[in-house]
Amino acid sequence: MTGIGDSPARDGYDLLSRAVTCYAREKGDGGLRVSGRPGGVVHVRDGLVVAVASPGAPGPGTLLLRSGRSGAGAAALRVVRVMAMQDAVFAIVAGRVDGCMAIEDPAEPADALAVGEMPTRLLHQAARRLAALDVLPHPVRPDRERPLPAPEADLARLGAVQREVMLHADGRRTARDIAFATGSALYTVTVEMARLLGAGYLECVPSAESAVRIPGRVPPEGLRPRTPPQTEPQGVAAPGPVSAVPPSPPPASVLPRRTPGASGITETPAAEGSGRRRRGFFRLRSGAAT
Repeated sequence: MTGIGDSPARDGYDLLSRAVTCYAREKGDGGLRVSGRPGGVVHVRDGLVVAVASPGAPGPGTLLLRSGRSGAGAAALRVVRVMAMQDAVFAIVAGRVDGCMAIEDPAEPADALAVGEMPTRLLHQAARRLAALDVLPHPVRPDRERPLPAPEADLARLGAVQREVMLHADGRRTARDIAFATGSALYTVTVEMARLLGAGYLECVPSAESAVRIPGRVPPEGLRPRTPPQTEPQGVAAPGPVSAVPPSPPPASVLPRRTPGASGITETPAAEGSGRRRRGFFRLRSGAAT
């Protein structure tokens, strides 16, 4: 039972589930390194998972320090450690799982649980979380979407976590980045980002447009700026009587230049296109439309 609609995520879940379950049953103690993006390390003791570390999710220290809960008691500390472990498993499954390899005599982290969690329970919870995200109007992944606040979004109507997401969303940060920056749980930030996108408070700008709107943003690979077309001549004189004395013709060695009013045309230029600058745009090298 996975409930995961995305095929790569489902395949990664199946691979990780088999590896962790078999390792916990046969080895009982040790570590399992998960390769992929973001990947991570699963620590097992007495057949139970006591810690999971992944670069895709904040660890217990980050959750405690950046959220202002560093003085937590024993019960609260366990809650934070379990939360971090669940987030790490969620991040691994939501990403790409390439394989799993046993680690010889791994050092158990200082924030490991005194009493671990069942591997199947952790993995089933990660699957339920992914399934819950997939049924939202605008599902996201922790390291994929990089939204921007929609114009004139009203933050006053949002909750605390949603406001934090809005304030940190700048077109560069993913849900994972915002979770690290705010010391919030990865799954919580990911869900709120999906809800804000669905409600129109955030928007995912197309890559080429993002490169224009965000200062300092480099266009994605495969895109190149197109040289803007020449602009219309500026400073054209207002229509009026033509001078009785036409201008002298230019020397033969000099290309003729247009002199305002010299052509004898006195009609007012059409409003459409008058004095309007054209803007350059990005296009794919392959010629596909942007």
